[in-house]
Amino acid sequence: MSKKPIGNKPLARRLPRQARALEKVELILEAAIRLLESDGIEALTTNALAEKAGVSIGTLYQYFPDKNAVLAAIADREMTAMSGKIIEGVKAPPSADPGARIRAILHAVLSTYGGRHRAHRMVMAHAMSRGGPNRLGPLFQQLIELSAGPGAIPGQAPLSRADAFVLTHAIAGVIRTFVAQNGPLPPRDEVEQSLTRLVLGFMQAG
Repeated sequence: MSKKPIGNKPLARRLPRQARALEKVELILEAAIRLLESDGIEALTTNALAEKAGVSIGTLYQYFPDKNAVLAAIADREMTAMSGKIIEGVKAPPSADPGARIRAILHAVLSTYGGRHRAHRMVMAHAMSRGGPNRLGPLFQQLIELSAGPGAIPGQAPLSRADAFVLTHAIAGVIRTFVAQNGPLPPRDEVEQSLTRLVLGFMQAG
C-alpha cells in the first residue's frame, strides 16, 4: 500500500522525550548518514535504513514517516549546529586582526559538514532542492540584525541595512554552491580567504 504524501505533517510522528526514544532517533539519523556516505541517496530506503539502524520498520515509522523526513531532520540538525557556531563567532570580542573573527565564522560555516563531506553535501543539497522554507533564512536575518544594529558587533561600526542584506545573501550564494555543486570546487581555505576579503571590503567601505 502506498503511503500518502506527508504534506504539512510534522517531520517526526512521535516526539522523542525519553532517553531511550532519543537514542533510537540518533541511531536512525546516524544510520542514514552512513548509508548516504557509502551508497548514495538512492540507497536510502526505509527498509535499508531500519536494517542499518538495527530497528524494526515499525519503530522507524513511529518517528519518521518516510526518508524525506529523515533527510530533513538531519538538515535541520546541521543548520542548528552551524547557526550556533556563527552567532557565537559574531558576538565574540574583537581581536587585533580584523579578519580573524570573520575567518573563524566562515570556517565554521564551510566545515560544518565534518569528515563525511559526501553525506552532508547530499543532505543539504536535497534540502535546498525541495522548496519549502529556506533553512538559511532565519540565520541570515539574524546576521543582518547583528550587523546593522548600533553597537551590535563589538569593535565594528554597524553596516547599513542594505549592505548587511547584500553581504549576507552574497555569502549565502557561495555557501549554497559550495554545498550543492558536484563538480570541481576551489580549496575550502581559498574560499574562506576570498569571502573574508569580501566582508572586510564592505566594512572598510562603510
